Amino acid sequence: MDHTHSTTQRSWLLVARGILYILIGGSMFMFASSYSAQSGHIIGSLAMLAGICQLVSSFVRNQTDKNNFWGILHGITDVGFGIAILLFSNGTVKSFVDVLGFWAMMYAFLQAVQAMYAFMAARGNGTFSGTSLVHLANVLVSGGLTFTLLLRPAGFDNSLDFIGIFPMLLGVLIIVLTRQMRENTTRSY
Repeated sequence: MDHTHSTTQRSWLLVARGILYILIGGSMFMFASSYSAQSGHIIGSLAMLAGICQLVSSFVRNQTDKNNFWGILHGITDVGFGIAILLFSNGTVKSFVDVLGFWAMMYAFLQAVQAMYAFMAARGNGTFSGTSLVHLANVLVSGGLTFTLLLRPAGFDNSLDFIGIFPMLLGVLIIVLTRQMRENTTRSY
């Protein structure tokens, strides 16, 4: 498989992941005032699909770039928390909100480490990278989601009125980051 084909395939999968995150946020808005186990199942299924897209993309990328540990961790995290969301959506609303909050916290942690490495790599070239800014924005957005869910929960119905914007922003940032990765790859070849 040539490098251009794998880059296009990987890009498509990551854009799909971003769209799934946008759908997760839209689902949160839609179910804000009427939570049920079915809405939790929808959100959990979307998270699992996003993780599968990330994992497939990471394993395709692994054929050409062996330094893809963070992508694999993001995929495993999305799949794992998607399963947890499915399981806890039948329980209390508080447990469901807690799982969403821990998912956001793990996402923020992974992005913080990636932001650090992207910044260090950019400084090594003596230039400033836009990728570092996107990773920083990911940290701030996922940190905001974590704070809103775990440290300042106003109850699921009240919180969900506005927290749906966070996954939507994460989806947009995933798409922006994918576009930057695609541009960087085509410039290097």
